[in-house]
Amino acid sequence: MVLETLQEAPLLNSLSTELIEEISLFCKIKKFAKNEVLFYENDEIETIYYILKGSVKFYKVDRFDNEIFLYKLSKNSLIFDLSKLCDEFILQCFANAEFIEDSEVLAIDAKKFKTLMGKNQKLMQRIMRESFLMIQHMQCIISRDIVFDGTAKVAHMIDNDIEDFNMLKKHEIAYMLHMQPETLSRILKKLTRNNIIKIENNQVVVQDAKELKDIYN
Repeated sequence: MVLETLQEAPLLNSLSTELIEEISLFCKIKKFAKNEVLFYENDEIETIYYILKGSVKFYKVDRFDNEIFLYKLSKNSLIFDLSKLCDEFILQCFANAEFIEDSEVLAIDAKKFKTLMGKNQKLMQRIMRESFLMIQHMQCIISRDIVFDGTAKVAHMIDNDIEDFNMLKKHEIAYMLHMQPETLSRILKKLTRNNIIKIENNQVVVQDAKELKDIYN
């Protein structure tokens, strides 16, 4: 089961059969229910996670016990701490990780994976690629949260992540975009009024993709 999953995972499917078989010896497939916690801030973990199905939100809690949403990762994303893979400390970010839907992850022993990565250039290249994709993802989030106004944030999410937008409840979307639910409702009404989107059976349907992109570009 684990071997078949690894062979199908985009992260590893281009590697040799021998290497995938070796990785499978220190991997487990774990299932999590919606709202279940993967780890808490400052937890000591020696595991790298790869999301096979579902999605995870990352957040911090301020001194008033308010959740501050940071970002979300979905299927085929790697969750790892760079310090677990590097001999020298580079950057270590701490946050709580919680599933926002029923999910399935691959749990990989970080120490054994690091040892194997040091001996295999192709595996190292795959992990470096994932690291660069994560950096790009973080840059997009920073740009969205700092530069975009409310309408641009909503337009960007609809254009780039409409599946999640239609799956999540409105208060969950508002939480992720750092706005009040009332503000989200007003923006959706404005976009509908301008014939950029329409709402059918509580699902957003894009009517004018160009106008939608122009809002945040």
